[in-house]
Amino acid sequence: MKIRQLFAMGMIAALTAGMATATTAAGSQDTASVRGTAKNEAKKPYTDYSVRARNVQQGQIGGTTQLDTDGNFSLANLPPAQYAVELLNRDGKVVCTEGPYNLTQQPLTKDSVNISCNKVPAAWWLIGAAAAAGITAGVLTASSAQ
Repeated sequence: MKIRQLFAMGMIAALTAGMATATTAAGSQDTASVRGTAKNEAKKPYTDYSVRARNVQQGQIGGTTQLDTDGNFSLANLPPAQYAVELLNRDGKVVCTEGPYNLTQQPLTKDSVNISCNKVPAAWWLIGAAAAAGITAGVLTASSAQ
């Protein structure tokens, strides 16, 4: 009889703990945010431009906001996802895109995004360096063979 009571008490405790965890998880919906500036790409008046976050997996817009008078933006309450940040002119045409930024794991915030399409992406520098190393290795191998 005691074993049954202990087993029943253990089951009640486990179920109660599980329900409390589920309630807490359901009550705290995590949202993502992206903040930054577009001063390098937008022209004054900055308020003629807007920024939007596009979910790169689904193509859906997670949020849109206008640049403030200093060329800064803040997009909050985005569902966790991977986002590209798009700068739009007053006609709604995409001027520039930055990202994607992975906002699916903690922290769900990306600060200091600088929208600047005139820069060369770091990935291109790495590809160029790898190509240069490959050419150098090929030249050294060819000259060693002679």
